[in-house]
Amino acid sequence: MEIIVLLAGIVYGLVIGIIPAAGATTGLIALFGIMPYFAGDPYLGVIFCVAVVASSTTGDSFSGVLLGIPGANSAAATMVDGFPMAKDGQASRALSAAITSSSVNGLLFGSLTFLLLPWYTNVVMYMGIPELWAVVLFAFVTVGFVSTKKYVRSCIAIALGVWFGLVGVDVNNVPRYTGGWRYLEDGIQILPFVAGLFAIPELWDGWINRKQTMLNKKLEGSWQQIIMGVKDTFRFYRDSMRGGVIGSFIGLLPGLGGAMADWLAYGSTVAAHPKEHFGNGNVRGVIGAEGANNAQKASSFIPTVLFGIPGAPFAAILMGLFLYLGIDLGSPDTFYDDKLFDSMAFAFLIGTVITAIICYGLSYFAGWVTKLPYVYYFPIIIVTIVWASLQYTGGWEDIAVLLGFSVLGILCKTYQISRPALLIGFLLSDRIYNLSYQMVSLYTITDMFSRPIFMIIMIGVSILIWYGITKRSRLDYA
Repeated sequence: MEIIVLLAGIVYGLVIGIIPAAGATTGLIALFGIMPYFAGDPYLGVIFCVAVVASSTTGDSFSGVLLGIPGANSAAATMVDGFPMAKDGQASRALSAAITSSSVNGLLFGSLTFLLLPWYTNVVMYMGIPELWAVVLFAFVTVGFVSTKKYVRSCIAIALGVWFGLVGVDVNNVPRYTGGWRYLEDGIQILPFVAGLFAIPELWDGWINRKQTMLNKKLEGSWQQIIMGVKDTFRFYRDSMRGGVIGSFIGLLPGLGGAMADWLAYGSTVAAHPKEHFGNGNVRGVIGAEGANNAQKASSFIPTVLFGIPGAPFAAILMGLFLYLGIDLGSPDTFYDDKLFDSMAFAFLIGTVITAIICYGLSYFAGWVTKLPYVYYFPIIIVTIVWASLQYTGGWEDIAVLLGFSVLGILCKTYQISRPALLIGFLLSDRIYNLSYQMVSLYTITDMFSRPIFMIIMIGVSILIWYGITKRSRLDYA
């Protein structure tokens, strides 16, 4: 049964990955409605969800290389050199290089993540309330000051996200920030929040800018090019491994996401070869950028599982899906759940291998796959998201909240207000509120200076704030 569920997750993830402007985050959002079907065996749901992450990450490259429209924002870096290669008749080579670089790094850094994850949980045992509070602050700082040039807007987004997260009732069961609307007394549901912020704006942007890109040469597959792409990856293994290391590091930092990892990996590849030209079909650019994406997805699970702090937007959706399955990531109950760790390791590592094999075959026939007009699958995704949102109460309020956050998401994307910052604030609102209350009640400032782990984390926070204010050459993704 595990293999069947794994294959189903891989197929679904590949479809979502290949669709322009979709990606892992959008694909996971659409799964909320089917989570109850895994109630009998939640670990099958874990396998399905993690398989979607592994496969959609590799599949993201197809539309970027073939159409010049990235499957997700993180695949945009691959598109810079991958699309010119496709226009030059080397689509299969570009896709093969992307698949190989992504899969090899996914297996390497995925092994370091999932096979050692039970050991990493020991780290949490050394951390008390002040240290956990500092880790949450570290998450806010990374997403507020490092992932965007507009750190003032990002800080406002964090505060707004915390406010949204505190909507509901307080510890005394008194309504808080509900405006008298009883529907909100149970809090804002995560599905319409994340769907409105992330999925709808990307789908809307794809609909507005939909186009069919005509390539200069026919998209005829070539097994010779596929073999050449594999050889390219191992010939330029330093570029691939450099991308993997960068992606893995970015994944450990809460909230940054894949876009920064891929662009940093691509930028480092360009910097490492100053005498070569990039942006006109250099396979090194594809290999370097793709080295980061699966590695980043894998390492993002570490802060997500250990601290309940999502390493990327997709991880935040995954946390919500796991909650539907009765699995609260970041809680002590999960630290000793060997079956959870085994399920995630199986889904990601075996899923990455199977996905690579399928994608090599798809790269031969991929031309027709991405030529499906946007008008056909845009309504399907929208209907799926609306249906999933209605699973909460089934009333008009569910749709109203979805519409409200969809408008907010489009405005944030338009005016470069960090949506990851909003999401991190929303998810960590209760945690920062409770930890802050406990900190003030139980500890003094003198106590803080006597805790070395707390001081180390706070020094890191200070460095990141300084870096965020003084260095302005960061990704401008919102």
